[in-house]
Amino acid sequence: MPELISYQCKAYREQLPIWQLLEAVYMGDRAWVETKPDGTLKPRANAKRFLPQLPGEESAEYELRLSQSHFSDKFAQTCRDFLGLVFNNGVRLVDVPRPMQKHWENLSGTGQPGDRLCADIGVAALRLGHTFSFVDYPEADTSILSLADALGAGRAPYWQSINPLQVINWRYRRMAGRDVLAMAVIRYDQTLPNGDYGESEETFYLRLTPGRFDTFVIRRGTDGANRQYHLADRSGVMGRRVRGSLQPFDHIPLVPLYGGDRVGFFRSNPTLLSLAKLNLVHYQVTSDHRQKMHYCAFPTPVRTGGQGESLILGPRRIVDVPLGGGFGWSEPNSQSLAMSRIEVKDIEKEMDFLGADYLVKPADRQAAATTMISAKKIESELFLFASDLAQGLTDCLRAHALWLGLPSGGRCELQTKFFEGLSNDPQLLLAFARLKELEILDRDEVRNLAKATKFFPDTSPIGDTTDGL
Repeated sequence: MPELISYQCKAYREQLPIWQLLEAVYMGDRAWVETKPDGTLKPRANAKRFLPQLPGEESAEYELRLSQSHFSDKFAQTCRDFLGLVFNNGVRLVDVPRPMQKHWENLSGTGQPGDRLCADIGVAALRLGHTFSFVDYPEADTSILSLADALGAGRAPYWQSINPLQVINWRYRRMAGRDVLAMAVIRYDQTLPNGDYGESEETFYLRLTPGRFDTFVIRRGTDGANRQYHLADRSGVMGRRVRGSLQPFDHIPLVPLYGGDRVGFFRSNPTLLSLAKLNLVHYQVTSDHRQKMHYCAFPTPVRTGGQGESLILGPRRIVDVPLGGGFGWSEPNSQSLAMSRIEVKDIEKEMDFLGADYLVKPADRQAAATTMISAKKIESELFLFASDLAQGLTDCLRAHALWLGLPSGGRCELQTKFFEGLSNDPQLLLAFARLKELEILDRDEVRNLAKATKFFPDTSPIGDTTDGL
């Protein structure tokens, strides 16, 4: 039975490889390529996981190919595009108490406003499937006896974005028909001063239970075994001060925010996992294609006859061809290059379909029918994501209100209508007309589609008459 605070639960271990892959692809080739102080590139220890070394390829050749391979940040760009659509109008606060509205201007406690902090939380939830927000409060102050005292002193709850890779262990219990968090362990690193000018990094483990937080470190003993030590100065009661008395919470203010399909308690399937994997495949296939182009650009000298003696080739050299022998240049078949290029383009088209290009870049759409299908697909994904994220932010508001002793924290609303952006797309109208010509849709169905997508202004007679389409 594990005895150390650093134990990772089974659900965490199962999701960890996927999270690490997603984080690396989002970060780009910086995750597996190191830039030296002189500007040269060197592969990290995990480089071959992302760009495998070819059979028979020497280490120097691999490093050269790695430095010449370009990584397209399609996955990261799609995450940013989707977040831009969802947060296009910011976060709408509904029925949020006035004291909490003031806190929104500095929700992180470090000067970051609420809209920006929520966007950072949202992009983490989208790329990883879910993330966390820890709603905390400044250190206890015995002079604070009421909400008025707290407001007068400028003290307010603040939200901390917690990456799911940090939450290494958790337990929950069933209460009133729902699963409730009973314990969570958060691992975090902190840089501490070391001497007058130096610094050192130490790993801490924060254990959260209802009404309490405890911090531990793990150090190796003289016998070589790891032992955990409790830090009393980083531990204490977690609750609200009422009339000078600290009342512990009966809950843990660690809120999960889902951006993918929820499949269990603190478990999810990331929505854009397929795009991240495809982004990595595109990187590998493009690297192979560029190597083929490089090799095929140079014809290979071929000699027949002779005794195997060395030849020196150059513009001022003469090749002595023995009797019955021959010398020439062999060029690779360009058909293989053409097929390799088609493979690269096919992957790029699939990435565009899974990404946001068809929605946010109407001029780049290649087919009106594909535009319609892709836009509907993206809209449904974004609707689910925005709805789940808004619910998570509302839960954070509830935790925020509990710190202040308020009965309710209101709710958050996000943009959930994205299809209006296609309202003036000429290709979309051509798609409607083509479906009518093929008799797939009748006139009334085409008119209803055009009206539903708001292609025509509300004052247009096309919505009220039988003429026009």
